[in-house]
Formats: sequence, structure tokens, C-alpha cells
Amino acid sequence: ARLGTERGHGLLAGAAGIAAIAVTAGNITTADGAIASAQEAVTLGAGVAALAVDSNLVSVTGDAGANSVTTITGGVAGQILVLLFVDALVTIVDDNTHGANTIDLVGANLTSADDTTLTLIFDGTSWYQITQSVND
Repeated sequence: ARLGTERGHGLLAGAAGIAAIAVTAGNITTADGAIASAQEAVTLGAGVAALAVDSNLVSVTGDAGANSVTTITGGVAGQILVLLFVDALVTIVDDNTHGANTIDLVGANLTSADDTTLTLIFDGTSWYQITQSVND
């Protein structure tokens, strides 16, 4: 990787092995204008209550016994996460505790449906609902 500064701007090239970059001031601009992470697919096992994420877009499939997700782990403060549900076998549980990795929804618990999305933001402790959609 190389970092060059021309007129106060940074250029990072050939950086395949970099785990994280911290920017303390200014903006991040890409040549094509897009910043994204790969879509992750998670199939929850029977009775699993924690969803581990390492992407901003996660497609979620439940098991035949249904799942009640009470925590989402792997978040980074400021992260926006979109959950794309593949089936109606997942319930997102809001227990209003604001504990580590808990989920705070606008209303009561949310039961998924095929092609439903839930968008959350992480404050470093808990996940908070931004919006949800039900798509055909």
C-alpha cells in the first residue's frame, strides 16, 4: 500500500491487507462514488438468539423451529446495518434494556417475512431501528 498526499488529500492504493482505516477529519471520496461491503448470508441454527454480522447487508434465514434474535454482535459504532429476511422464521426481540448488542425497535418485536428489510444503526452499545420495509 502507498499513501500519498497531494494538496492535502490522501491516496491509498494496493491495500488488500488493511483491516481498518481511521479518518479523524475530512471526507472519504471514491473514484466511482460508491462505498459498500459485500452481502453476507447467515442461516440461523435452531434456537440461536444472537446474530453475528461483519457486513452492512446481511440476508437472514431462520431454521424450521424459528428464531428469536435478542442481540446482534460484530457491530462498529456508527454502522448502518440492513437485514434482508429470506423467510418468516426470525423474530427480532426488543427488550428495552439498552445493554450490549441489544436491539431497540420503534414498536414491539418484529417478525420477519420473505423480502422484508430492517435497517438499524449501532451507537457502540445498542442497535436502533431506522426503518423497515415489506416488499413483494
